[in-house]
Amino acid sequence: MKKSVWSFILFTFTVLSVTAQPDQSKYGDTPEEIDNCKRNLSLYREYRDQQQYVEALPYWRGAFRTCPGSAKTIFIDGAKFYGEILDTIFENEEMAVKRDAYLDTLMLIYDKRIEHFGEEGRVLAYKANDLFKYDESRAIEANKIMKRSLDIEGMDSDAIVASKYYQTLYTMYRNGDASKSDLLVEYMPVLDILDYNIAKLEDDNARNRYEKAKNNLDAFFIKIAECEDIYRILGERIAEAPNDIELNKKSLAVMNKRDCTEDELYLEIAERVYADEPTAAAAYSIGIQKLKAKDYNDALKYFNEAADLCGDCIELETYLLRAGQTATILGQTSKAISYANKILNVKPRSGEAYMLKGDAIASGAKACADEPLKTAGAYLLAVDYYNKAKGVDASVSEKANQKIAGYKKYFPLKNDVFFNNLEVGQNYKVDCFGETTTIRTSD
Repeated sequence: MKKSVWSFILFTFTVLSVTAQPDQSKYGDTPEEIDNCKRNLSLYREYRDQQQYVEALPYWRGAFRTCPGSAKTIFIDGAKFYGEILDTIFENEEMAVKRDAYLDTLMLIYDKRIEHFGEEGRVLAYKANDLFKYDESRAIEANKIMKRSLDIEGMDSDAIVASKYYQTLYTMYRNGDASKSDLLVEYMPVLDILDYNIAKLEDDNARNRYEKAKNNLDAFFIKIAECEDIYRILGERIAEAPNDIELNKKSLAVMNKRDCTEDELYLEIAERVYADEPTAAAAYSIGIQKLKAKDYNDALKYFNEAADLCGDCIELETYLLRAGQTATILGQTSKAISYANKILNVKPRSGEAYMLKGDAIASGAKACADEPLKTAGAYLLAVDYYNKAKGVDASVSEKANQKIAGYKKYFPLKNDVFFNNLEVGQNYKVDCFGETTTIRTSD
């Protein structure tokens, strides 16, 4: 009886001892391999932490060969080590053979990371980005890897891989390995990914990464996207599938982005998209056609609808700006100013919004005819806004300066100021707009 009890206790202790041991298999298959792995891990990490990467590398290689599945940091650190080496030699043509060898090792590191720890879409993005960074002649290979990453990650794709995917495609086009059609068609899904994340992300730093990527994307797109090419290439694709609404929507987005609105194809696509489901882009597109036909009331209606359907989308400033410009043409000054203020609520440094306010005030100057300085006060106020526009946004400076030069001649004369018991430099309230300016003269 006692023997049975002691046997049971010994068996239980043995089982507990075995199960309490940490899993050693990831460090190797034999005691020698396990000891070798742990020693290499410890030594390379010690040198790594001291930023002595050259000294760390032999021990890192030992860990990579012996126990690659022991820790994901082996692959993260390895990519960093080889990246550091490549940064110093990849532009040196005399080191091309070494560069290729180190680059192949870096590619192997990424492949082994996927094999042991998964995250294929994410890791392929790193792999393709480094491949293209260190050897642009392998753009085709990098492009295929990026495409695989985008297919896996979908709308959650990283900003860099989306932008670089298009850059590799542009490099292929430049080398004769891709066509303009490829660039036009691939622009649309990449743009969707970037816009989706810009609209979704609340963290400013994260959103800025996607905004920067979108600017890079547009920079390459604009290099190749002439309107005649867009009409021809997208027209051919839509002719093959006229009822493909998604293709129509993406084509409309491209045409709006590049301001290619002259061809009949533009209105045809816009009406097809709008009939399927009224969207902001479709309403805006029809509004553009109405504007060109000088049907200003209908144009304003569609621009206003575009802004309403847009909500807080990326294109809101464009829609409100067009609405404000059309209201100015119609002489609806207060409505135009209201649109400008809506833009400034979401984008306080919008030069275009301040330009719109200046234009609206200048066009409504006749409403001030009963004031002491008559219409001159309105032009003073308009110029204030043009000055503010170029102060916040250098891209509108040329346009603002032209407006300023044009309206300065309508400033009051010194005699007008004197006979109204006013002084140059004095604050002056323009009652018809309820705002204050500073008196200047044209002479």
